Amino acid sequence: MGFKVEFNSILRTDEFQSIEVGKEYSFQKEGSRIYFDDIPIWLLKNDWTALAEIKITSQERKDSKVEGTFKVNYLYLGKEQKMMTRMFKRMYGWK
Repeated sequence: MGFKVEFNSILRTDEFQSIEVGKEYSFQKEGSRIYFDDIPIWLLKNDWTALAEIKITSQERKDSKVEGTFKVNYLYLGKEQKMMTRMFKRMYGWK
């Protein structure tokens, strides 16, 4: 018997098609997760495409999920997005 908790520096989701620097967005993820909230973290698509650097502004665990909000600090675009995406895929072994 045990309890699994994930500590995350990456928020992976396909929820957001368009985001803007300075704006705040809501998210929801299944599982018992804790996102770093005192330092910026990365926002990625589920396929490891790099989208942005974000700051978690709130998070609350309910039942078997976490709900929260984040603010967009920086967007990855063009060549930088491709480079960052390659880095994440290499680091985390995604093919």
